[in-house]
Amino acid sequence: MNAEINGRVQPGSYWCEAVAEGPVYGVGRTARYVLGTFRTISPVLAVRWLGGQALWIVDRLDPDPHRSAWVQPSMRLPDTPGTPGPDHSAELRAWYQDQQGQRAAHTHLKNGHPLLVVVPDTDCTYTLSVRPEAPPAG
Repeated sequence: MNAEINGRVQPGSYWCEAVAEGPVYGVGRTARYVLGTFRTISPVLAVRWLGGQALWIVDRLDPDPHRSAWVQPSMRLPDTPGTPGPDHSAELRAWYQDQQGQRAAHTHLKNGHPLLVVVPDTDCTYTLSVRPEAPPAG
């Protein structure tokens, strides 16, 4: 949250986290794995870090065949509409590249609201989050 002192908004910090959560096979429980954390005083850097984590995750789940060095041109399939099921990797890449959406995310954070990006995969859910924190008292 941002605090107001003498009519001026005082920025706090932003706690950023990338988490994977999914079932542990054979035991009937769910496990939560923290993939990365970051703290900053800048909403711009918070969203930039979130975007970097999003790309890191999707490049491991579903490498972009147009940028991957190991995919040969003859192996690339044409982009066809109507691909079965949602393509969460493509959605995350599009979110990362959406400049207007990035600016909206900065404003959302500056206004003291948390930001969540949740990406379900076949057997795991990835959550990227930024949580505003109050500035230290003093």
